[in-house]
Amino acid sequence: MYLQNEPRKKKISETLANVAIVLLSLDTVGTFLAQGGERFLPLTDQQSGIFLGISSIVLFFLSFGFGFRQKVRITTVLLIAGGAILAVSKLVEPALGLNLFLAVALPFLYISLIAIGFILIGLGVLRAVRRQ
Repeated sequence: MYLQNEPRKKKISETLANVAIVLLSLDTVGTFLAQGGERFLPLTDQQSGIFLGISSIVLFFLSFGFGFRQKVRITTVLLIAGGAILAVSKLVEPALGLNLFLAVALPFLYISLIAIGFILIGLGVLRAVRRQ
């Protein structure tokens, strides 16, 4: 029974990480494209952050959990990439005049998102160091 769960956990971890990176990419690209006034998704920045951004963060942590003792390289790479996208985009957005509401009105949430990005990078590096 234990051996049957190994491939299933690996597949779940891969799938969750893939879905998470797609959701985070949609949120990030949508935010950067909104600078010109046109959005490709019918969501405001706040709605996009809640529906796409937060759900992608939850999925990244779930993919790490499911793949904790599994050898899943794609999860490792996507954790590092997702953390980098999250941290860098949240650092760059205010400089471009994007998501100013988040940076000014909710600074603790804003700083938390940057920290979560670095935590995701750390989890990916931890997996890489442990050679999983």
